[in-house]
Amino acid sequence: METKRLFQNAGIITFGALISRLLGFARETILAAKFGTSAPRGAFDIGSYIPITLSNLLVAGMVSAVFIPIFTKYLYYNNKEEIKHIYTVVVNQFSLMMIGLMVVLYVLSPWIIKIQAPGFKPDQYQMTLQIFQIALPSVYFLGLAALNAGTLNSLKIFGIPTLGGIIFNAIVVLVTYFFADQWGINSVAYALIIGSIGQFLIQYIWVEKYGIGYRFTKQLSHPAMKEIYALVIPVLIGSGVNYLAPLIEKFFGSFLAVDAIPALGYAFKTSQFPIGIFALAISAVVFPTLSENIICKDHQALVKNLSWALRFVLFIIVPAALGLMAIGKPIIRLLFERGEFTSYSTLLTSKALFWYSLALVPWSITAVLVKIFYSSHDTKTPVYVALITVLFLFVADYFLVKIWNYQGLAMGTMISAYVNVVILWIIVRNKYQCLRIKSVLKTAVSTIIASLIMAVSLLFVSEKVTPRFLNLSLDLHRAIEVFLLLVIGVGIYSAFIFVFDRKEIKEVIIR
Repeated sequence: METKRLFQNAGIITFGALISRLLGFARETILAAKFGTSAPRGAFDIGSYIPITLSNLLVAGMVSAVFIPIFTKYLYYNNKEEIKHIYTVVVNQFSLMMIGLMVVLYVLSPWIIKIQAPGFKPDQYQMTLQIFQIALPSVYFLGLAALNAGTLNSLKIFGIPTLGGIIFNAIVVLVTYFFADQWGINSVAYALIIGSIGQFLIQYIWVEKYGIGYRFTKQLSHPAMKEIYALVIPVLIGSGVNYLAPLIEKFFGSFLAVDAIPALGYAFKTSQFPIGIFALAISAVVFPTLSENIICKDHQALVKNLSWALRFVLFIIVPAALGLMAIGKPIIRLLFERGEFTSYSTLLTSKALFWYSLALVPWSITAVLVKIFYSSHDTKTPVYVALITVLFLFVADYFLVKIWNYQGLAMGTMISAYVNVVILWIIVRNKYQCLRIKSVLKTAVSTIIASLIMAVSLLFVSEKVTPRFLNLSLDLHRAIEVFLLLVIGVGIYSAFIFVFDRKEIKEVIIR
């Protein structure tokens, strides 16, 4: 696939991801206003973590490592009929396994919550347990939605999977908004179930439209299932190891003040905004293409497409990271500071956001690099790297939380992100010989210089200028402040990056 086509598909996913993320922030804004950084919000963060994590694991396993490479292979050899059979068999097996898993998790839920948050008091523990049990069914429907997304992405249809995320977040926002006062924090758990059903249905309509829908049958086996399990099990383990990082944060955070876990949660979700819109969009678009390059043994195209993805990510994520570090406080104040979310909550959250922002670049590069392994059906190497990273994180958090309290947990996450990406980079460079070091390094240097100039300018304006002319206790003035800062930031970065790297911009974006 030529670079222009990659860029167009990335635009489709980016637009859909933008709408979905904005709705996600609307959800977080409602939660902040209703519950702030209180004990119920902390209970939701812990209670919903495993159901949401299981859903994300299924997305990582089904979409990122299994269905796209396997379905791409069948499509490459014009064997669409077999894809129909595989889809049905996967749904049958998945349904049986998920019913059993949900029963086991429900029975073990009291002990699971105690392990997750041993420092919680009895009332917060009961809230957390109830949320966990209510949210469990959402895992099944989000898993089916992941299967639909993988199928559609294999057909190089990217808009509908992103529409599913929009539907999910829209439903969660509406249910939470209208029922939070009546049902309390449990309203969000119920919203997860309703939203997951909506996401599954909107995607399934399009899967059926392309003739790959479910066919009622008792069939539980297919030759491709052996290949699927060979790929998916290491990926689920590897992705599960990655999700241990927030679990470790919450474990240590449960021993701190009740506002520590919510503050980390708000900060982490804010930091994920640029990744969800740009980095994941780029990695999702380039993945089928990398799979094709490897199947066709087109090493030159592989090098070209990987280089394009990495440079595009750097152009966007480096300024986003430094921008969040510079104006994190005004952004948090605009998004969340109302109702139960006080100015003190803003201060706590913005401090954690500073450290998470430093991890944006390694997180984004990792999202692209792992696609090389998955494209070549190597799902074990990322597992080993993830294990090393999590072990490092546990040790780092253990010591850092004693020195810097909750900020130490965010710092540990940031440091471990760099450890992870460095190891992956070394392996990809040595094993696949597909990294253009000079071009990526040149882009990195120019974006860092331009972003530093931008960040210093934004910090000066936010600290010395806007407080003198705006009443930042008013939502409208907060919105004006952030809008002006974003316009100034984009303008400064664009001007300097154009001066430093005009040729690279044309290669990455225009071509």
